[in-house]
Amino acid sequence: MIHMKYYFDVQNEVACLMLSSMSLELQRDLEKYKAYDMIQKLKTMLEEQAKQELFETVKAFHACKQEDRQLELGVSLILNSLNKDYDQFVQNYNMHSMGKSIVELHAMLKLHVKGIPKKAKTPIVLAIREGKIHKDKKKPKGANGKDKENNKLAYAPKPKIPPPPKRDNLLKDSVWHHCKEVGH
Repeated sequence: MIHMKYYFDVQNEVACLMLSSMSLELQRDLEKYKAYDMIQKLKTMLEEQAKQELFETVKAFHACKQEDRQLELGVSLILNSLNKDYDQFVQNYNMHSMGKSIVELHAMLKLHVKGIPKKAKTPIVLAIREGKIHKDKKKPKGANGKDKENNKLAYAPKPKIPPPPKRDNLLKDSVWHHCKEVGH
């Protein structure tokens, strides 16, 4: 009997210690349980909570991964749309800068643009007039159309040569090489 009373006292003491470490709400829910039953009930409750937390964590992880995929897709679209002036930039980005946000990529592109040498303006169009090379300047025509004389071409167009008449018999109509006579 003493042994049983000791066991009961220890069990009550453990239950009291457990309840004292809990919130008031949990104390109200678990005060009617013995220490072992209290542990089982807590285990069941915490397993449900752990499952819910795991679900929420996995859900947040997948949402984060989805954002990463969208970010990677956006960056990829931007990099693939750049012209050949950015080939070196794209190569460097792919080797060193993975995982940058679109804002960071934009800032990097702005810095790169400053380093690209300026292209020359559109080349000057040259025209040949009367045997001389002149820069093509648009001049307004005079009231009488006097500028027509200045725009003459330096070469004459080829005359149209009519094709030779069709021959029925090539041997009879041909000029012979040795004797220079037509037909034989």
